Amino acid sequence: MQPGAQIAFTPPPPPRQRPTGITVLALLNFIGGGLAILLGIVFIAAGPIMAQIASGLPPIFSVLVGALGIGFLIAGLIGLVVGWGLWTGKGWAWWLTVILEALGLLSGLAGTARGDPTSLIGLLIAALILWYMFKPHVKDFFGVKVSFST
Repeated sequence: MQPGAQIAFTPPPPPRQRPTGITVLALLNFIGGGLAILLGIVFIAAGPIMAQIASGLPPIFSVLVGALGIGFLIAGLIGLVVGWGLWTGKGWAWWLTVILEALGLLSGLAGTARGDPTSLIGLLIAALILWYMFKPHVKDFFGVKVSFST
């Protein structure tokens, strides 16, 4: 370095600001994941207990209740991981949320086509979340480069 030369200092970029809606979605994933894990534990514990209390139940009942409990545990863990991904702005969490909400949208459409009026609620929620996920500031937070925006 030459005498009298100055070192250029560039400050680090400001931290990304998490959108409020993403905070809400992440918290809902944390809450739902935690509740699913608790429910899974209850089902796994309840299977053998129910088999002892109600001796008339077939033995497969206990296995099915335990398997359902394992399913809830897995779903709860996935919910916690997705919540963490949303909270920290991981691109894969954006994609996973979009895919799951698109499936929810299709499910709501199918339920509505079958005449189930309660499917409209799920349909509207999935559509609202999908609309929000494609807002430019939300895509920027996740670093997603999709040309479609709302």
